[in-house]
Amino acid sequence: MIKKISGLFFLAILLLPVAAKADPIQPAFEYSSGATQNLGTNYSFGVVFTPTQNIFLDYVGYYNPTAGMNVSHEVAVYDSVGNLVTGTDQIISSTSSTLDDHFYYNAITPVELFAGQIYVLDGFSSTDPYGIVTHANVTADGFTVNAPITILGDNFIHGVGLVDTTTTYTSQNNYFGADMGFSPVPEPSSLLLLGSGLLGLAGVLRRKLVR
Repeated sequence: MIKKISGLFFLAILLLPVAAKADPIQPAFEYSSGATQNLGTNYSFGVVFTPTQNIFLDYVGYYNPTAGMNVSHEVAVYDSVGNLVTGTDQIISSTSSTLDDHFYYNAITPVELFAGQIYVLDGFSSTDPYGIVTHANVTADGFTVNAPITILGDNFIHGVGLVDTTTTYTSQNNYFGADMGFSPVPEPSSLLLLGSGLLGLAGVLRRKLVR
């Protein structure tokens, strides 16, 4: 019984990030009324951003054109020095990924992104169109930012596959092909509340054992 009580604590801690997500996919970016579509064959388009609070990165995705996704797309998130945050490039396709509104997504092992640090979300266009919104007005085309992040700019580079685009162009257009899903990092107060509840449960079970 003691082992079972201890197991409650570990199980609750493991499940807390999952419980914090009310929706299976919370997209960082979304088009609420469609998007201006542009065709940039074989480009890596990147969004440079910094979280305003710690968040979990748990999905990556790519824009689904009006005519539908015709080819697969590589998507990845890099840190400020070019290291892959996602571990590997994710392959997004209409046959193996999950469609949610205007994007197809792959679930990944959750990775914590830290407030104040710089990250780059990159996606490879291949031959499908991508969505675009001007840097000066992030509400153009019904575009919204759902995640607690600040967009610092964009970048792009021509090539035959996904690469970290590195350079930030704050005065250029923001090119959005890739997207990511996020969830909040539980606050310490939430962990304390959970721990207190489990301690109370453990106490009740213990009293029943000694009777």
